[in-house]
Amino acid sequence: MNNVFTFGCRLNFWESEKINYFLNENQNNNMTVFNTCSVTNEAVKNIVSNIKKFHARNPKVKIAVTGCAVETNYELFKNMKEVSYIIKNNRKLDKVAWPMSKDSITKRVFHKKDSLILDRTNPSNSDVRKFIRIQNGCNHSCTFCIIPKCRGKSVSDDIKTIKNNIEASLKKNIKEIILTGVDLTSWGTDLYKNVYLGDLIEEIFSKNSRDFRLRLSSLDVAELDEKFFEILKKENRLMPHFHFSLQSLNNMILKRMKRRHSVEEVKNLFKKIRSILPNVTFGADIITGFPTENEKMFLETKQIIEDLEISHLHVFPYSEKEGTPASRMPQIPTQIRRDRAKKLREVGKKIYYKELKKQTFHKHRVLIESDKGYGKTENNFRVKLSNVEKGEILEIVPSGIEQDFLIA
Repeated sequence: MNNVFTFGCRLNFWESEKINYFLNENQNNNMTVFNTCSVTNEAVKNIVSNIKKFHARNPKVKIAVTGCAVETNYELFKNMKEVSYIIKNNRKLDKVAWPMSKDSITKRVFHKKDSLILDRTNPSNSDVRKFIRIQNGCNHSCTFCIIPKCRGKSVSDDIKTIKNNIEASLKKNIKEIILTGVDLTSWGTDLYKNVYLGDLIEEIFSKNSRDFRLRLSSLDVAELDEKFFEILKKENRLMPHFHFSLQSLNNMILKRMKRRHSVEEVKNLFKKIRSILPNVTFGADIITGFPTENEKMFLETKQIIEDLEISHLHVFPYSEKEGTPASRMPQIPTQIRRDRAKKLREVGKKIYYKELKKQTFHKHRVLIESDKGYGKTENNFRVKLSNVEKGEILEIVPSGIEQDFLIA
């Protein structure tokens, strides 16, 4: 029974699973939780709107709010009459922080529309795919980002804990593990000397002979270690799709963002990975309309995205967050930010479809993720099949495309 609405990053989804466990253990069926995100101002506005709509449909249900937006907008949620409880972000995984049920309700009483959303399958509650946290927080100081203020310094989970969590999932017949965190490539730097993400991945595979799939959440270009590339050459259980936190592909904007990579490093990295894995695909986070980004800078980013054939784009218009250095820089008009984001999303759709067509008439291994026959190839293209069972891993040769899905 799911009682948590989750907004934002994959780590939030992993945390929501833990929160939901606490609520169910406390028999708190008359409460729902909004686990929030604060990465943009629009995200916060959307959460507030959702809380109000939920309360209107479920006036007797208690609402608790936690997550990053609590850290940046505490007074906003404190003053909302719809909100009964606020749990600080650093306490949301503490069982005693969550109230015990004071009601004699034995089953959930949410509105049907909300129940459908809450019960939607994702890797926090799926019996096929599962998020596993490996770290939290961030030590870097990108000028646009509020997350270090919300989550603190980078703290790594130790190897034993991670392996135990993975083992527990695999014993439940989970077929795909997604390693997640705020800054994945910083894993281990606070625990061990000269031990990095590549070492963790190697340890995960060396201690487990099962045929499972491993995916990685967003990666930092500047921190990938040499062991990572060694694993790419020898381990086919690491899925050939990698998502990078690029934010821009103009060197001046990257410098003003205080990112630690250059455009040249991105190009070289993509070339290196493609030389090892010809079927690899790439995703990227991109911010449009960052302060001082002119049209020429934007068009450079757009052109390099096309040149690099980044097929899985995640585009945000820049959102100034109070307290960040970028919020004090000369701002680009909001409409220009949105227009540029729209243009990049259109570019992303074209690249995705172009790369999707390349997948037809080639062999793929597909994990079936739902009872409706939906799944994904190893390089992260969506597939729709019939007469298959959820949890199966099948080898197929797609014969065509239907509504952005490969079919066979």
